[in-house]
Amino acid sequence: MKGVAVLICTYNGAARLPETLRHLAQQRVAAGIRWEVVLVSNASTDDTLAVAPRLWAALGAPAPLRVLDEPQAGKEHALVRGFAAAAYEFMAVVDDDNWLAPGYVQRAYEVMSAHPEIGILGAHGQGAFEVPPPVWFAQFEAVYAVGPQNGGQNGPLPDKAGYLYGAGSVVRQTGWRKLLAYGFAFTTSAKRGEVLSGAEDIELGDALRLAGYKLWYDDELRFQHFMYKERLTWEYLLRMARSTASSQLTSVVYYFIFRHPNLTETRFRQLYAKRILWLSTQVAKKPGALVTALSRPNDEHSTRNFETLRLLYNLKTSVTQRTAAVQVFRQVRALQQRLADLERATKSTTST
Repeated sequence: MKGVAVLICTYNGAARLPETLRHLAQQRVAAGIRWEVVLVSNASTDDTLAVAPRLWAALGAPAPLRVLDEPQAGKEHALVRGFAAAAYEFMAVVDDDNWLAPGYVQRAYEVMSAHPEIGILGAHGQGAFEVPPPVWFAQFEAVYAVGPQNGGQNGPLPDKAGYLYGAGSVVRQTGWRKLLAYGFAFTTSAKRGEVLSGAEDIELGDALRLAGYKLWYDDELRFQHFMYKERLTWEYLLRMARSTASSQLTSVVYYFIFRHPNLTETRFRQLYAKRILWLSTQVAKKPGALVTALSRPNDEHSTRNFETLRLLYNLKTSVTQRTAAVQVFRQVRALQQRLADLERATKSTTST
């Protein structure tokens, strides 16, 4: 059914929800456009489940609200639970620190309705800050899901290249259900407290591309991404770098499959080994930068240190994840083959 389900995944978010729900309650949605709010409390130990309905009622409850408890920790589990509960075709993924602009729901509905080829629609996250951001923030804002995407250009991302951050994105339910029907399951994991980013958003985008959908960006789809002071530290940024390195595995698998549609496991192993060799070469090319980064990792005045450490983290995780990479390749390759069989069967039926 056409409409917008705003899906809020939260972990112990009771203190963050008042402002998030206040912005959501200010949506300006044309009469006749259905929308709802589905809030998933993901292994929370606070009173989120009780707080959210009270807050929403006090704000006038401009749309139906359902509150769900997902006890299994991990953003991907919260997403699966929320997607299953969503009543409408367009599912907006909103974190508990995302403040939607008043026209967000309306714009999401219009763009997704006009372009059925869109699997995921990306938004423009604008930074909002508890304290003034550090001087280096602008250089790394994309790490925080802030700033324009796709070069600020409305429209589809290049086929099989680039990605959209998950915050504020809109997922097509038809595409999601197609993936489920043909065996998709997340291989990434985002257990809060263990990792800061599980890359489940990037994995979903890649899988929908595999199913024939496009990633699309709309610069008029806006929200504010609120940054608490604890996130605006160099230590937190380095944790993000380590987290993204540890969660890159599935993206690497899709990268090779997109560029080699008939990729065999043997050839994948070879390509993966070449990638490790390339990363090793990049690290070895800059011994001075490596020594400096390792001896002064907390020097936030040297943004070069961050890039060097991120490269080193990528190398380390690529080496330690070699066996896991092959397992993920088998899973993604099987999904690719099932989707290809569906496409061939559809074409055969159409031609007859």
